[in-house]
Amino acid sequence: MRSPEDIFVEGLMEKKAEEVPPPPPQAPAPVQPQPLRAPTPRSIFGHPDAHALALDLVLLKHFELEWLTWLPDTLFYEIEKTFDGQSIAESNKLKILAAQTLHVTDAAWEEWEIFEKTVWALNGMVPRVDTIQPPDLPLLFAGVDIQNSIRLETHGEEVARYCAAVFLYENVHYAPEPLSFCQQYITQPIFKCRDCGQVGSALPPFDGICWSCGGHFDSEHPFSFKPDQEALKRGHGRNLEMGVTFESDSVKKRFDELNKLHEPGPLIQETADDIQAAKLITAVDFVKHRSQQLAEQLTSLRSWLEMS
Repeated sequence: MRSPEDIFVEGLMEKKAEEVPPPPPQAPAPVQPQPLRAPTPRSIFGHPDAHALALDLVLLKHFELEWLTWLPDTLFYEIEKTFDGQSIAESNKLKILAAQTLHVTDAAWEEWEIFEKTVWALNGMVPRVDTIQPPDLPLLFAGVDIQNSIRLETHGEEVARYCAAVFLYENVHYAPEPLSFCQQYITQPIFKCRDCGQVGSALPPFDGICWSCGGHFDSEHPFSFKPDQEALKRGHGRNLEMGVTFESDSVKKRFDELNKLHEPGPLIQETADDIQAAKLITAVDFVKHRSQQLAEQLTSLRSWLEMS
């Protein structure tokens, strides 16, 4: 006679083992994007990260100055025909047209609208022509650096005021190179007349004379902005106290200190000067990144450039 224990054991033996569900399939390992190879003469126009200066150099080397007079359709057709039919990336079309514009006209140094769109195009971004599109500081620094490398010209007052507006929008009061040309429009010098108490802007066309005491608007031609000569003979209008709207010296000092360091991040504090300096360091580092890209691309193109 079977004992209860035997019955129990036999029941266990006869019981089917529960099926163990298979483990869920493991998610495939993420595919790491392969870094883009440095462009060659056969791939540079389709390379999305091609530097504007590298594109400019290839075109000047192959077509000399002739391409500067071509319309876009002709230019892009000649590029595709000459370089084995390789397609031109849309971002590179913008860089090429921006470089062409910088070679043949001064508009990007004189007109803020042209300057703004040129900065976007040189950075491979699509500019919008139907709205104001101020760049951030890294794009502004990189754009001006590339612009100066293509042609070194003096930026006009209109462009300088535009760049100053970008700095003030970012709440940064110091402009290192290559944007130092807009510094006075950032700090916005002012005067106060000790004689009449008049306070006003000392930006151009300020001539160092109080507008009120100097009688600038009392003559028959008030829009000439010239002082009254009789008032000048009496010594009026020169007793001025000068100042600025936005101080930049402390920001410059902090930026110079942090920019010398290899890793300034841990030393940046939550102060106005440090925050402004950090924004400037980010912009300067972006310019260095663009310059490194250019150096690598020119190294890849060197043999072809030397043979052609």
